[in-house]
Amino acid sequence: MKEEGEREVVTPGEVLGKASDVRAGRGAYLAPHNNLVYASLTGFRRALSPSPDSPDQRPTVEITDHKAHGAVPEPGSIVIARVTKVMAKMASADIMCVGPKSVREKFSGIIRCVSCFKHNYICKTFI
Repeated sequence: MKEEGEREVVTPGEVLGKASDVRAGRGAYLAPHNNLVYASLTGFRRALSPSPDSPDQRPTVEITDHKAHGAVPEPGSIVIARVTKVMAKMASADIMCVGPKSVREKFSGIIRCVSCFKHNYICKTFI
């Protein structure tokens, strides 16, 4: 993959393009309700062209931060988190690791109790 064009600064929620024109890469996500790709981070927009033998010839749009940071969680990531509050239908948690990498910035997440039962999550308490 090679870089195309100049980079521009974008902020979370900014539209990066239509799903039919671009693929969502790191720091971007596809909203299925309107088929638009949005930025999820503040940083520089970068378009990467696909390899010539790739069946999908849409460029990948990603956001690169202007400062170095650790791992960033995204939907589907396996994380290690500290539960900070338990409520009747959900629990909030601070994410400490994404996969094998620790995070440098504070990330919070919400776990719905329905998800715990549906996916059979195992929780351990450390004293």
